[in-house]
Amino acid sequence: RTLQECREAVGGQGVKTENVVGHLKGEFDVQTTFEGDNNVLMQLVSKALFAEYVSCKKRNKPFKGLGLQHMNSSRPVLPTQLTSCTLRCSQFQTNVFCLRERDLLERFTSEVAEIQGRGESKEFSFLLNHQLSEDLSKAFTEKAILQTVLDAEAKQPAGSIKDVLGRVRSMYALICLEEDPSMLRYGYLSRDNVGAVRREVSKLCGELRPHALALVTSFGIPDAFLGPIAFNWIEANAWSSV
Repeated sequence: RTLQECREAVGGQGVKTENVVGHLKGEFDVQTTFEGDNNVLMQLVSKALFAEYVSCKKRNKPFKGLGLQHMNSSRPVLPTQLTSCTLRCSQFQTNVFCLRERDLLERFTSEVAEIQGRGESKEFSFLLNHQLSEDLSKAFTEKAILQTVLDAEAKQPAGSIKDVLGRVRSMYALICLEEDPSMLRYGYLSRDNVGAVRREVSKLCGELRPHALALVTSFGIPDAFLGPIAFNWIEANAWSSV
């Protein structure tokens, strides 16, 4: 997806061989063909979460593994109206990600148990609930990434770097919420609040634009791996350079 968006963003430059984007895009399609995508891994994630949930409930013990400790506390309550300040708050972002994971795990477990109660196998029950399984594994993965970013952000001293990291974290969290159909499907966010999320994403794009080059440079990608478009592409395409 990242490669495709990069290719579209730069117009005709994205299909020039020297700019590498098209080559990388072609390689990705080939890799996906013979290695597959993440569907199988995502199913394994949801099965692991299911097993952990059932095990803890049967033994009546608190959750300790797979980052499910938040389920030992009461269910988070989200504000009915989301302001810009609320949307950028790390606690709100954590709460909504935890709420989504918790609710999807409970729904998934309940649906599987109901189908098993009708005499079907566990494997067949998982298969019938593939949509919930996919939503659950996605929720788990995105929450884990958010927590990793929060941990890294917490280690930074107050200053410009921490501020930019906060905006990047908010951008990631809000894009996850904006693009996830389960937000509306299961009523975690209202239509008005989803609209507020979308507007905040646009605002963050404008705020991060001046830092875009610095953020990309921070990955430390060697110049040898980059095409002319990563540098002065206007000069590279001038008649004097032909």
